[in-house]
Amino acid sequence: MAYLRNAWYVAAWSNEIGDGLFSRTILGESIVFFRDKQNDGRVIAARNLCPHRFAPLDRGKLIDGTLECAYHGLRFNTQGKCVFNPDGDGRLPAGAKLTIFPVVERWKAAWIWMGDPAKADASTIPDYPFLDTPEWHPVCGLLKMRTNYRYVIDNLLDVAHVRMVHPTSGIYCESLSKGKTEINRDPNGAIWVKRLGVNGAPPPLFAGMWQAAGFGELPTHMDHWADARWDTPSLILNHVGIAVHGQPRESGLELRNTHFVTPETETTTLYFWSTSRTFALDDTDLDRSVLAGTEHLFVDEDAVMLNAVQEAMGDQDFWALKPALLQADIGPVAARRALDKLIADEQREVQIPAKAAISEAVST
Repeated sequence: MAYLRNAWYVAAWSNEIGDGLFSRTILGESIVFFRDKQNDGRVIAARNLCPHRFAPLDRGKLIDGTLECAYHGLRFNTQGKCVFNPDGDGRLPAGAKLTIFPVVERWKAAWIWMGDPAKADASTIPDYPFLDTPEWHPVCGLLKMRTNYRYVIDNLLDVAHVRMVHPTSGIYCESLSKGKTEINRDPNGAIWVKRLGVNGAPPPLFAGMWQAAGFGELPTHMDHWADARWDTPSLILNHVGIAVHGQPRESGLELRNTHFVTPETETTTLYFWSTSRTFALDDTDLDRSVLAGTEHLFVDEDAVMLNAVQEAMGDQDFWALKPALLQADIGPVAARRALDKLIADEQREVQIPAKAAISEAVST
């Protein structure tokens, strides 16, 4: 399967990477992570494969800032260079070098670049300041979805499925369901998908939060918005909120949600989610409720349907099946087509130098 490799993906929440070795599969490749304690604890990411006999490096250990392979004891520094060989005369074998991937920690997450290291520009990581500012309180989690990551993106940008798939989660809103989907494109390639429900009953999920924010009883006639921003390759930001009908959004309540969708394999996805709020910042009971509610929504409802979609689709091409489209599909379709183009362009860039090299070799 072709992935967009010259892009930033979330590999882990920062607090997942501690003092030892930590491994995870990203874009079908096993990667080992560890912190360089001699350099401010920055995260190092290497292909989880010793270049000698191809043992998984996450079975080894860290010694004096180096990564020791558990099979023959070769040690590698944070640049991937072999610096110690305990066998025989201690000669360092030619070619004993690890593949090191660029990693940046930002917004409570470790971001990895799986493509050309020379193109890794940390400034292209989108902004999610509410994840790391005292005015907002985030609740974060990680779920493994047994479906292709493209279906997860489709699902997150699609309002139409909520009526059928989430009957017990309290997020369905009749007025939002009847709203018109609008789409806007930012100059940087981000795609905004927006929908507004006007003068209707708000989703039941907001009742407890409305009270926790100090507003009292939840009114029956409210405006409800759900704005989603898709960023390359599989990052989604949500602004979701309610306000008394006719009043400005600032007078109501809004949650900022992130959905960092990282392909693990062709049929499994790492889904890093967060929900941030500006009220009840120290309410641990509310934190637990948000965590349980979010996991119920995705594990017991979304995942059940998405697993079924994956099983039904298998390895069939999405567009080849000529999918029927609803109004709510305008967002998922726009994101799919944008990502398809980026992948195709990247594939051409890779193929052109390869063809040139073959042509030169043949001519000589």
